[in-house]
Amino acid sequence: MYTTCLASLSLILLSQTPAARSSSWDCQVLPSEQKVETDPDSGAKVTFVTTAPSSDTTIYFHHRCFLRNDRLMLFHSDRFGRTEVMGCLVETGELLRLNQADAPAASLPTISVNDDRLYVFKENAIYAWRVDLATEPRTQVHITETKLMEMPPGAQLRSLLTENCDGTLIAYTYVLDDACYIGFCDLATGLPLPVTKLDFKPDHLQFHWSRPDLLAFNRIYESDVAPKDPAVPRHARIWFLNTRTRVPIPAFFQVPGELATHECWWVSDQMTFIGGHHHEGNREEGNVKVLDLKTGDIRIVGAGVWMDDATAEQLARVNWWHASGSPDGKWVAADNWHGIVALFNAKTTEKTILVTGHRIYGGGQHLHVGWDQTGSRVRFTSNKLGNPDVCLATVPKN
Repeated sequence: MYTTCLASLSLILLSQTPAARSSSWDCQVLPSEQKVETDPDSGAKVTFVTTAPSSDTTIYFHHRCFLRNDRLMLFHSDRFGRTEVMGCLVETGELLRLNQADAPAASLPTISVNDDRLYVFKENAIYAWRVDLATEPRTQVHITETKLMEMPPGAQLRSLLTENCDGTLIAYTYVLDDACYIGFCDLATGLPLPVTKLDFKPDHLQFHWSRPDLLAFNRIYESDVAPKDPAVPRHARIWFLNTRTRVPIPAFFQVPGELATHECWWVSDQMTFIGGHHHEGNREEGNVKVLDLKTGDIRIVGAGVWMDDATAEQLARVNWWHASGSPDGKWVAADNWHGIVALFNAKTTEKTILVTGHRIYGGGQHLHVGWDQTGSRVRFTSNKLGNPDVCLATVPKN
């Protein structure tokens, strides 16, 4: 099933950068285009960070996208004729073109845990971008880029980059010669470490929030619903890997017909995911569940609904598709196909609808609801204004 590949390490070492090379530039600062409204039902403040006629989308929900103190938020935009990583200064609403116009577009960004730095992928290599930000007397943003390491020739990156909680490692997945690997970069040296070879395709790689040695990822199947055929091998969507042993193990095996998808680390050795036991064509049940690694228990924190006579559209309004927990441990936010974001109280499981109307069933970008660093705002992609925009919704204090 797996191999810790010392032979593959030698291949990667041939591709490493001989010496770290740096370059720097000043970022283009664009005026704020924010639009603020109040959700008519909840009263929550909703800030449209972007309103331009372009496709602007939030970073994937289980990845960090805010610099320390929530000063700068990352997002994706195609407003320059290609998809680039952009930033928004949260206090002023000013937008930042982080990429140089005449340079290859960077992708797959993730924010560092330790300082004002992000990691990106371009030209088959991993780079670190140091962000120096000043707002007086006017906004100025300067990026210093350092090349960390190159991928092996012919390798295709499969996942977002993910940094562990003590800032010592970056992990990534890639395909080379039809084989799948999880790779690691030592951030102190910029050198690649031994890789793990898998016999299946992985995705959604993410480090534990407080354990620097624990990775989660998913196994890609034709469906996230476990087959009901007893002759089919057992189905496990969610997997773990300890960086010391490099042995991948399933989090749990799904029972036949069970859905498990969109896992996301949370506080206190917990992980949220979407699960259900009813799936008929495009009619499905989606509960927000929490897996506790300390006990192995799985509980429902945000209940979905199943009705035998309901249509797929009706069921999609009262079930959930992505979920993520707040950094303070108080809430779990969930979104669905109808553009609804709900908050579930982590202690009582009480549901509060935060925003509605940000997607039409059957079309539009997924919301991919995530959080800022304080747990005071959720972030998501909205389709409400006619094209994808990045939004922040403030969590009511009561």
